[in-house]
Formats: sequence, structure tokens, C-alpha cells
Amino acid sequence: MVERRHQRLVRFVAERTRQNFRTAVRFTADDWAVIYRRDDLPNDRSRRRSADIVQRTREREPLREPDSPFGDFESCVELYEHGVFVVIKESATAGVVLSLEREAAQSLAGFVVECERVLDRSS
Repeated sequence: MVERRHQRLVRFVAERTRQNFRTAVRFTADDWAVIYRRDDLPNDRSRRRSADIVQRTREREPLREPDSPFGDFESCVELYEHGVFVVIKESATAGVVLSLEREAAQSLAGFVVECERVLDRSS
């Protein structure tokens, strides 16, 4: 079941990125679900790919320690030649992975902060 805050996040990302929004996957320590998938994306292999991405996200170690002057890890962005992944952490074991077209990387830092606010407001 998709929580209301995740529905709001999907609407927000869709409005902001339009055709550049590919997928959104929410995850917890032992579960995950695709909460958005653009209609024109091929369905073959998508479950396996999503499972792989979630597993790598769970295993990801932040670059800085939790007690660093930077504060707690909140999100990360991986920029590729043809796409962008944004991981927004909701807790130590849960979060959302957004997949976007490369064009969505314009003003990306501000976009990520706004996504975090949408999830925070909704809790």
C-alpha cells in the first residue's frame, strides 16, 4: 500500500519533472515497492532491476560518519550519462529511490531539498 506522503511525493516529482520522471521505488529494511513507473517504459526486467537497485541502496555506506560536522545522511544523487538516481532517506532503513532522465538534473540540489520537504510535511 502506498502511503499518502509517497503519493504526494510522486505527484510533486511528476509535476516538477514532467516527462523526465521514470520511476519511484519506496523501500524499507525488508520490503520494497514500485510506487510510480512511467507508462512508456518497458516492463521486462523492471522488477529485477528495481530489486537490484534497492539492494545496492540498502548496502550503501555514506561517505561521512554520522557524527561528522556535516550532520546525518539525508539523500544522495548519482548522475549518469543518460539518467539520474536520487535516494531520499526517510530513516536508517527506509527511503525512496527516484529515477529521472538526465535533463531533470538542472537545479538538482534545490529539487532534492524540495522532495525531502514533501516527505517531511506528510509524516
